[in-house]
Amino acid sequence: MTWYPKEQPTPFDNQPIPGLQFLDGDMLAAFLGTDWVKGQKYPIVHYPPNLDIDLWEGSRTPIYHIFGEMDLPYRGTRDEIFVIASRIAEACGYLVKKIGTDTIDTWGHDTDEHFQIVFDNETKVISDVRQISETQEPRPDRLVPLLDEESRAKLPPLYSNEELGMQAIAPVKFFTPDSGWTWYPTEFDGKDLFFGLVAGLEVELGYFSLTELLSIRGSLGLPVERDLYYAPKTLEELQRIHQQGGIG
Repeated sequence: MTWYPKEQPTPFDNQPIPGLQFLDGDMLAAFLGTDWVKGQKYPIVHYPPNLDIDLWEGSRTPIYHIFGEMDLPYRGTRDEIFVIASRIAEACGYLVKKIGTDTIDTWGHDTDEHFQIVFDNETKVISDVRQISETQEPRPDRLVPLLDEESRAKLPPLYSNEELGMQAIAPVKFFTPDSGWTWYPTEFDGKDLFFGLVAGLEVELGYFSLTELLSIRGSLGLPVERDLYYAPKTLEELQRIHQQGGIG
């Protein structure tokens, strides 16, 4: 990312980029209590209602920083830029696909990394960028939902198993296929928060969230999965199994 002195022209000043704005370094410095951005400005492209895309200088065309390593040229047709996006996706484990004649759909690893990039193929520029929530359209390779309706129905409400203690049953198991972390919820608030056993660096009881599980990636970048073949066990059984080095 490049900040520019406020009085200095930028490579984007004479380019008709709709939505081009500059973050005010003085305002940011006052808000964060830091001095290094004072007197500076930072280029972004604003897309209503509340999406700002970082704008970087490229050798031939401005670069849109969409997310992660997904940095795409501002100028080009949808099909030209799709070739570039596909190469990045292959290298980084992202997903991209075409929609209609003017849109690229791209997913990263995290739940907030789903964007649709729309092109004007006549003027050969990006005309719109839209961020899509995970709940609206999950990443296609998550064909098995992390928490389906049947699993939700098996999980008692939060705090309802307090009297059972370690005899509470964990009816669902989540795990990372490329690392050693496992989660066994025994209760769920119906929206996001679980309580149960977490087997990772330690084996301990605690709270964790669906949002957190959807965002976690293991050492190979693989998402958390639900074990479709798991047989429900008590927290006591699961704790003993993991403490002995087994798998629940």
